[in-house]
Amino acid sequence: MPTRARFRLRRSRPALPRVGRVLSPGRGRIPWRRTAGAARGQALVEFAAVLLPVLLLVVGIIQFGLLFGANVTLTNAAREAARAGTVYVYDNSHTKAWNDAERCGDVVDAARQSMGFLSASSPYFVTTQTGTGACPTPSGDGQVNGDLSISYCDHITTPDGDCPDTTDPDTNCIPDTRDACLLRVTLTYRSDIIVPFIGALIGQDSNGRFSQQVTATMVVN
Repeated sequence: MPTRARFRLRRSRPALPRVGRVLSPGRGRIPWRRTAGAARGQALVEFAAVLLPVLLLVVGIIQFGLLFGANVTLTNAAREAARAGTVYVYDNSHTKAWNDAERCGDVVDAARQSMGFLSASSPYFVTTQTGTGACPTPSGDGQVNGDLSISYCDHITTPDGDCPDTTDPDTNCIPDTRDACLLRVTLTYRSDIIVPFIGALIGQDSNGRFSQQVTATMVVN
């Protein structure tokens, strides 16, 4: 009788809900659940891993945009410089070399004034002018003045041919006044590189700048 009573007592005891049981190490293991803090930490790591490439891409786009804008501005400056050289009025009271130096001064002024937002000073664009605004007097036809060069020719044999062609004497400009000759202006400009790896891709000088060169050719009036 006592044994049966104890059996009924155990059977009548209400079963505990599973969520309220504490599992002992021997009977089971509480499953691991990802907490909100762990999810935030993982999102932060993923954001940091993606942020750097995205920033490099954005800055790279900005860099190429600046270089492209500089090229467009420099092309316009070369055209304005060549146009200024073609409308120069020859002074018959001076020599051809003197007039070439004065014409070069007008070319430099026009190029600088047309550079817009680009810096027209050293080390980006370097030229030399005398106190009167002229270039140094050249010793022969054509002139190289720092980042600006001027050449004259009677004609060019190909669209990208030399002016003048050293292998063809007929391409030399004969008149001292340069009338009806071709005047070719070449400008060189150095732009800063703000993204190092882009400079490694497109090339840069020893000072970390990218050099661009544009040319414009027009007929002297």
